[in-house]
Amino acid sequence: MLLSIGGGIREAEYDPIWRGALCSKNPKLLFEKWQRFEKFSHSTNRVRINQINETTATFQRYTSEGGIPSRPENFLICGLIISLLEEIGCLGLRCEMGLSGGSDFCIRKKGRFHLPQNFQMLEADSWWIEWREFKSRASDTVSDIVSQPISSIISTDQTVPVDALVKRLLADISHQWKVEELAHEVGLSKRSLQRKLGIAGLNFSNLVRLVRIHEACSLLAESDAPLTSIAFCTGFSDSAHFSRDFRASMGMTPTDYRAEIR
Repeated sequence: MLLSIGGGIREAEYDPIWRGALCSKNPKLLFEKWQRFEKFSHSTNRVRINQINETTATFQRYTSEGGIPSRPENFLICGLIISLLEEIGCLGLRCEMGLSGGSDFCIRKKGRFHLPQNFQMLEADSWWIEWREFKSRASDTVSDIVSQPISSIISTDQTVPVDALVKRLLADISHQWKVEELAHEVGLSKRSLQRKLGIAGLNFSNLVRLVRIHEACSLLAESDAPLTSIAFCTGFSDSAHFSRDFRASMGMTPTDYRAEIR
């Protein structure tokens, strides 16, 4: 049951954190977001993830105090990671856990969970996952919750040249974008991207900040997500950074903005 709970992500109501996870274009980006969230939320129970190659990764649960989280929690986290990987496009996924006797047992194959007769023999604090191939299910579709027109976040008459850039950022704003990555995503060289932004009177960091604030405004207005969740899923490094940038851009705190807009 604990392993299967993660499958509920498929039917879960809109949540900015899960949306951010499911926007990941490959497992590597999903793992980066997972580990960034653990640090962002100051979690004491974490997962050490080692992606060995393009189709295999190992997972080790640990606590910041040097211990091991509880078995039920480990099963829950394992099931959730499996579900997220399958949802973003990992096909033919298999997961194996070690047994106390020293061998491994396949707990996930062909879309189903399997347990040994004595599941207490499973060493639930570590496991490895492999997948046959990956076909990304992520798209460039902007979140349904964003209601403001994209042009409204750009204070310039030269909005047309950067619309494609804004749409790509909005499709996965929780990602920690680099200028080279964005340029590659829209088929431009780094120099061409910077020149295009210059025409619009912007630079890369300013554009990313504007898009993050735009998405944060939409989430504050349209969802009941906690401020910490909004700060994380819009790509800010921490809650203090989010509050500081939001106030500088909007002239009020996120809490005041939510109260005012509603």
